[in-house]
Amino acid sequence: MRSFKALDYREAPPRSRKGLVPAQHLLGFGRLRFPFTFMGVMALGIGVWVVVYLAGHRGLDPAAQAIAGATVLISWSFGLYVLVRRVRRGPQH
Repeated sequence: MRSFKALDYREAPPRSRKGLVPAQHLLGFGRLRFPFTFMGVMALGIGVWVVVYLAGHRGLDPAAQAIAGATVLISWSFGLYVLVRRVRRGPQH
């Protein structure tokens, strides 16, 4: 059975033989943090999409509008939390 070295995010990004940082490390996205940042951006986009949908469909019943409004609040809250956390703590956390 093969053993794997534990991944430590405090280590410097690996460099190639020429001393260059690989492309996936240029923005500071590690292997596990990028999906969370992507999910935050997608949550903000979904919230915008629901707001645009609500603006175009004013004839929806009040219950549907309330559910859509709750969706917007939840998705924007999650998206902002993820992105603010990313900006404040950086790619290492």
